Amino acid sequence: MQKKDGGGVAFDAGDRMADKFFEQVTQELAGESAQPAAIKPAAAPVAIPDKVIDAQVPASEPGTVTVISTPAGADISVDGAFVGNAPADLKLPPGKHTVSVASAGFKPWTRDMTVLAGSTTNLNAALDKQ
Repeated sequence: MQKKDGGGVAFDAGDRMADKFFEQVTQELAGESAQPAAIKPAAAPVAIPDKVIDAQVPASEPGTVTVISTPAGADISVDGAFVGNAPADLKLPPGKHTVSVASAGFKPWTRDMTVLAGSTTNLNAALDKQ
């Protein structure tokens, strides 16, 4: 272990490293950091051509939303209309929908979502006791 005499008190290399660390943190917090920082450039968004999507799935094909609830058997409503009890596989038209799950003695659970044509989505509604 390396030692450094500090006026009658011995310091080792770890103490010097800690001092340097705290000096760097203090500079960073004060906005005076002399150490260069690397900034990762933003990734370019990936565009999917409309022709590819249209060719694979007709826009009118419904999407499947599988709803599971805890506890099981909760009432499921889509856009304010009762559609059944969980677990259930719902065939919904493409577009925006509000799925609500409710059961007596539990707080209601709601999710706004966009259903894509031909897609499959799983919703797991874990209801909290009131």
